[in-house]
Amino acid sequence: MVTRWLERSLLFGLGLLTVTRERVVQFVDKLVEEGEVRAEEAPKVVERLVARGEEEREALRKMIREEMARWAPPSRQDVEDLKRRMDELAARVEELSRTRGRKAAQESAAQD
Repeated sequence: MVTRWLERSLLFGLGLLTVTRERVVQFVDKLVEEGEVRAEEAPKVVERLVARGEEEREALRKMIREEMARWAPPSRQDVEDLKRRMDELAARVEELSRTRGRKAAQESAAQD
């Protein structure tokens, strides 16, 4: 759930940065006005630029999805297993602490 939200947030941000078809048309129209592109070539130029932008956007989405898949959050079972293991280790530390405490007390009593 968090992964999906994060992916959508990233893609939303990317969407704000991508150029819309309308902006491409405006850009190409300006190139036509400046004589950089012939008027009869303008529609093809727009289509190529839009297609290229869509390809790059899809490639970026794929890359984000792949990275997000590698960053999978731990499952509930993973968390429960880790908690159980920590409880076991804490119990073991407590046991070792008591054992050492008794051993130290016995050594102290033997020296007296």
